[in-house]
Amino acid sequence: MIPSDFIDELLSRIDIVDLIGAYVPLKKAGANYHACCPFHKEKTPSFTVSPTKQFYHCFGCGAHGTAIGFLMEHAHLDFVEAVEQLAHRIGLSVPHQAGRETPQERAEKKQKRLSLEETLKQCALFFQQQLLQSPKAQQYLQQRGLNQAIIQRYGLGYVPNHFQALQAIFDDYPNAPLLETGMLTENEGKIYDRFRDRIMFPIIDNTGRVIGFGGRVLDDSKPKYLNSPETPLFSKGHHLYGLYEARSAIKEAGCVLVVEGYMDVVALAQHNIAYAVAALGTATTSEHIRTLFRQTDAIYFCFDGDDAGRKAAWRALDNALPYLQDNKSIHFLFLPKEHDPDSFVRAYGAEKFEEILKKDAIPLSDYWLKELLSQVNTQTNEGRAQLLHLAKPYLQKIGTEAQALRYLMMEQLAKHTKIETQELHYLIGQALPSKRKSYRTIQLPQQSFRQPESQSLVDKLTQWLLINPQWASYVKFPDYLVLPVSYVDLMQIAELIKKRETTPTSAQLWENLRFEYSDLWGRLNQKQMGLNADLSGVPEEDEKAFAEGIQRLLQALFKQQINELAEKSKKQPLSAEDRNILNFLLSQKT
Repeated sequence: MIPSDFIDELLSRIDIVDLIGAYVPLKKAGANYHACCPFHKEKTPSFTVSPTKQFYHCFGCGAHGTAIGFLMEHAHLDFVEAVEQLAHRIGLSVPHQAGRETPQERAEKKQKRLSLEETLKQCALFFQQQLLQSPKAQQYLQQRGLNQAIIQRYGLGYVPNHFQALQAIFDDYPNAPLLETGMLTENEGKIYDRFRDRIMFPIIDNTGRVIGFGGRVLDDSKPKYLNSPETPLFSKGHHLYGLYEARSAIKEAGCVLVVEGYMDVVALAQHNIAYAVAALGTATTSEHIRTLFRQTDAIYFCFDGDDAGRKAAWRALDNALPYLQDNKSIHFLFLPKEHDPDSFVRAYGAEKFEEILKKDAIPLSDYWLKELLSQVNTQTNEGRAQLLHLAKPYLQKIGTEAQALRYLMMEQLAKHTKIETQELHYLIGQALPSKRKSYRTIQLPQQSFRQPESQSLVDKLTQWLLINPQWASYVKFPDYLVLPVSYVDLMQIAELIKKRETTPTSAQLWENLRFEYSDLWGRLNQKQMGLNADLSGVPEEDEKAFAEGIQRLLQALFKQQINELAEKSKKQPLSAEDRNILNFLLSQKT
């Protein structure tokens, strides 16, 4: 884990204007900088960068964040990768609390990685040169319908049928980098090339560097595909073939298509379906799902219609459940058994393929229920009970970001089990979303704080606090008051700020929330209450308005809790404890 104080230091030293200016042509406009948004198409600039607040906001599409967030969105990096890239930009080494590496150890590790990367780069260039010299390999790719532009775009190559072909470019063959990158293998004391007589598909990471290879035979030999093993650079459970090449197409299409083979990806791209990627010789993993959802809100899986394809689809569904979100979707398309995406698009063309993708792809929730129903007889009580038994572990995996979807899946299930939805939640072991949650243990009735003015005030004060962390000292709610759930974010943000030795900037606060309190950060982002206010900031004279707003909330809490106890007293005598609380509240209110 990266220490939070390093995140603070990084953001204090990075100039967001310089960073974004390297990607987007910014123009000075008053205290801020403007440009056309890099995250959506527009003719009139609505993208604004604040040098004082050190964050950006688009008033068109709502994109907003800090320097870290910009790199994550624009370069499609995860949090750690974005931090590492920013740190490298200003000459810092990213410390990791668990590792506690010395500067010398970090330098040695970096040098070793560079050596491995250079080795794979040289291998990729060698394979591309060999393809140009091999009529057999060129003929094979032509038969598969690939033109030179696509071959170059994906960097395809060919490795000769020789046990030590790489010796031609490495004088010290066999060397340690070749072994560590998996380009060589060892058997009974003999060391030789892992790949022989294969079309080579370089696997690229999100920064454009070669991290491994997939190799396909030119005939019916087995195995058809051979992949690089796990190495310091490459993990098949974390990387996807073609993702680097497909990034802009995914953004334009608004979705990503996941297929099973390298050739499927390249063949689809040949037919202008350039938003496809493939898992690297393994089932789609949870990390794959997370990576893809960072790229787009819609994932389409396309599998063969045979048993192997359906098993792969079910594994993908199972791994996706914890990462489902109500604003994202997953669909499954099954091709006829005689086709894979490569053969289908060559036989029928891109238009037909995209037509069936839109028309025949099954939403995850429908596919899930359909598969479960195929295993039981819902005409009997036993069959309905078995359906519930099968469904339970899957429903329990769905996270809090997909509460609405889980509820709707429960309703679907209720129709087939003939069990009321509320009872179904109880049997599954997941209570319905509470309408009476509160920040502390005592709960307010459902009607509490229904007034639009009160709710909008809480949101407004939360937004102001995010942009002005120094105002946290005003947020004081006594422990004897019961807080409704709408106050949770405001209270937690204030408490987090107060715990720190020094008051963070708004950018530092936002990234610490993302890194250490992802649930809270997710709620704020979902409610569009992040760094998306006027980038000139809240005027200093509004500090008084903020303090007064907190007092208005405080008075409303007093009034609500007094009314609650008064109503309770009309139905039954108050306990001694309730009477003491009521008297105390009345004395505090006055």
